[in-house]
Amino acid sequence: MKERVSWWHDDLLAWVCPGGLLVTALIVRFPVTLHVLRAQAPELTLPAWLAAAYVLGLALSPLGRLIYSVAQGIVWPRLRQAWAPAIKFLGERLARTEGLVVPDAMQMSTSLFHDVDRRLREYLEAVDPSSRAVLNRMKVLCSMACNAAAACLVFVAIDAIAGNATTWTPAQFGAGMLAILLALIAAVYRERRRQRTQLSIWRRLQISDRAPSGQ
Repeated sequence: MKERVSWWHDDLLAWVCPGGLLVTALIVRFPVTLHVLRAQAPELTLPAWLAAAYVLGLALSPLGRLIYSVAQGIVWPRLRQAWAPAIKFLGERLARTEGLVVPDAMQMSTSLFHDVDRRLREYLEAVDPSSRAVLNRMKVLCSMACNAAAACLVFVAIDAIAGNATTWTPAQFGAGMLAILLALIAAVYRERRRQRTQLSIWRRLQISDRAPSGQ
């Protein structure tokens, strides 16, 4: 039962919230559809909003992943020093178990770090099941932030395609750019928190593993 509730909670954060943001913005900008729905079937207004929010939230996922890659590309180079011990540890482990050679953190590209980051998360979840909830929450919050940034970009693109770009006032243009900027900053912030949380769990496990031998 707890896992089922967690699944719905994760979907609500990662998909419905960004999708609902986009649906609400589109309704405010293009209210004709809402007026028609209220006139024909007002009882379907809320179910239609929820369904549209979930579908659009899923549709935002590819663009959200692209924004996630950008956020990770911004955060990872600034945390190389912090990641170096964990990457060295994981590299030694992968060399023993799979024969893989993992380069030094100072020489690692962002695309390769993405795979190393995923492998470290899988390792932490395997050796410390209690960390799964925290790691998953950080991942979901990061997805929500990235998908929200994607929702802002999609709304601006739809409004421009609809031919409204020529009617934008300086205030509207500034507000739109500010919303996009804040959403992107939130995505970068969430990715930084996610990486730092993952490293904190790894350090805690390393300390607990060394504790018996030091006694």
